[in-house]
Amino acid sequence: MELHQLQYVVVVAKHQNFTRAAEEICLSQPSLSQQITKLEEELGVKLFERNTRNVLLTSAGQTFLEHATRILSEIEQIHRSMQEHTGLLKGKFIIGITPVIGKLKLSALITSFQRTHTGLDIHIVEGGSCVLFEQLCLSKIDVAILTPPINQDVNLVDFYPLIDDELVLVTHSSHPLAVKGIIDLSEVSAEKFIFPNNTTGAYSITMQACHNAGFEPKIACECSQVETAMDLIKDRVGIALYSSRVAYSNTNPDISIVRLINPPRKPTVLAIRKRPHQLPAITAFRDFSLKHIIAYEPSISPSYHSSSNTI
Repeated sequence: MELHQLQYVVVVAKHQNFTRAAEEICLSQPSLSQQITKLEEELGVKLFERNTRNVLLTSAGQTFLEHATRILSEIEQIHRSMQEHTGLLKGKFIIGITPVIGKLKLSALITSFQRTHTGLDIHIVEGGSCVLFEQLCLSKIDVAILTPPINQDVNLVDFYPLIDDELVLVTHSSHPLAVKGIIDLSEVSAEKFIFPNNTTGAYSITMQACHNAGFEPKIACECSQVETAMDLIKDRVGIALYSSRVAYSNTNPDISIVRLINPPRKPTVLAIRKRPHQLPAITAFRDFSLKHIIAYEPSISPSYHSSSNTI
């Protein structure tokens, strides 16, 4: 029996549906079902009765849920108590980041926090936003800097805005659209696109932007590395949509940037799992991050705080 299996049972019991539960923890539905089945085989009992419409706890499942909820609560309490005991001077602190954090000029936030709290053993985990979101919900990381998922249940997480950016079109400089200062996204409906990897928040935002413009994008390839995507654009494989900060960080003369009319937004946020009593290190990092944004991004207000799907 593993800790994440306890968390999976709690989420499935809450939704009474494997698909919705899988969406909340950003895990595939077959993987979630497999994990629950594996746990049931290990325990020798059925935890859920499954039918075509929903999933219900058995009597054994209800007993397991009570124990699992208590165990998860106690583990969280242990982490909080230990951090209170050390007074932020010691302890492991795991920060999840997306690969573009450097291009967003947020690397300095983490290094400055480390200098301020030298006793914390800070570890950095890199991944796509959906992967980081899952790890955050399962308490495998303490905080994450990501683009919020728009297709998952975010009720377990609070989001604190750090950057609100707009999408721009990135093309080869010889492309006919490169000479235009601004276009409507519908003008590129026939083009081939280089898309972000589908584990990123940018994938969902880019796909939604194309749908809102009235077309289904033709995806030439998916690529999670900005440098590789820029090389593909330079080689005329396709065009791409990137946040303006990421796009303008490129200095290749063969790359051109075109703005969009009513551009879709691409937020970058600090994501923190909701807890009755937040861990001191997490609270310190949240407060430090918002002060950092005030210092470096005076146009962005940290007072906006949301836990809804609309961010």
